Amino acid sequence: MRILLVLGTRPEIIKLGPVYLALREAGVDVDVFSSGQHVELAEGLLDLFGMTPTYQEADAVLQADVAGKYGVVMQRVESVLRQVRYDWVVVQGDTTTAVAAATAAFMCRVPVAHIEAGLRTGTIMSPWPEEFNRRVIAQAAALHFVPTTLARDNLLKEGIAAKQIAIVGNTVVDALLYVRSKIGQAYVPHDPELADLPADKKLVLVTLHRRENIGEPIRDILRALRDLGEDGDKLIALPVHLNPGVRAEVKAVLGDAPNVRLLAPLRYADFVYLLSRAWTVVTDSGGVQEEAPTFGLQILIARESTERPEVIEAGFGTLVGSDRAKIVEGVRRLTAGNTRQLLPAINPFGDGAAAQRIADRLSTVNVKSFECSMSPVKSPEARL
Repeated sequence: MRILLVLGTRPEIIKLGPVYLALREAGVDVDVFSSGQHVELAEGLLDLFGMTPTYQEADAVLQADVAGKYGVVMQRVESVLRQVRYDWVVVQGDTTTAVAAATAAFMCRVPVAHIEAGLRTGTIMSPWPEEFNRRVIAQAAALHFVPTTLARDNLLKEGIAAKQIAIVGNTVVDALLYVRSKIGQAYVPHDPELADLPADKKLVLVTLHRRENIGEPIRDILRALRDLGEDGDKLIALPVHLNPGVRAEVKAVLGDAPNVRLLAPLRYADFVYLLSRAWTVVTDSGGVQEEAPTFGLQILIARESTERPEVIEAGFGTLVGSDRAKIVEGVRRLTAGNTRQLLPAINPFGDGAAAQRIADRLSTVNVKSFECSMSPVKSPEARL
């Protein structure tokens, strides 16, 4: 069996890293296609999981708009699939890289396996374009690896056959546990600035990057962070995303704010280190909603909706949007007292064995049955 693993963004590398390791352990021949959608943000991640791309592209990151990235990645993946026979193309999540690769594979009649399938907000424009991407990938995929029963139910409602769905958990938990075991108690951060963070402050970790928050919403979030820095007992640590719109807003509001550290984008091990020290997290990231519960952290989600309602139902997350007052009140509540308010509940997104379940299924599945289901006509030309 030969599998093409397609990735390109920081989250994709993190979540597909454990899958790559598990497939290799199972004796599967795995090639890696890297779209280059993220370059600086992904620094060091491929090495962390021992991955060397078979196909290394850099064009996607150079495209100014989403459509341009989509077109470049789709063409490059198609070119590979026309030259090499693969049994599966594996994509993860809802990125432009994932939807473009899934589209190319479908057009080339190569079965697609979608990891982290079934997430839905129910609103096509929120988050944009991720919700659209998820729905398109679902139509192209032959196998859907979902993290939770709720994600499975979403796909069943959309008419996906139960036999094509497998509940496996989320591979980000696998990645987090893998990295946590590597950093240990005596970990020295790659970024020297992290080693100098004052131990007498309550650490509030913040991540912001969503397109829909750029503008007045992110300014309100940043004003809330400035208010919290002025409390004196907290330290706000914000790795600033490379998006120029985000960077401009952050520097304008927090450039001289007290008790605020504006950090360069973090390597994943450094990010895990900060999670292990944080009292709470303010984030608009999907991945952080999945990662924080492993540490027992209660977080504030700076979005109006989430495709991961399990984090709220399990008591780990609260939706606050960009509401300045809600963010300030929430952080103050979660940093009250002298000890961190950690929850003993189990992470609803997995137990750290998702990658192994995926590898077991992919390495034993009857590929021919999926090829037949994808081929209702005798030739590609008959579709035209």
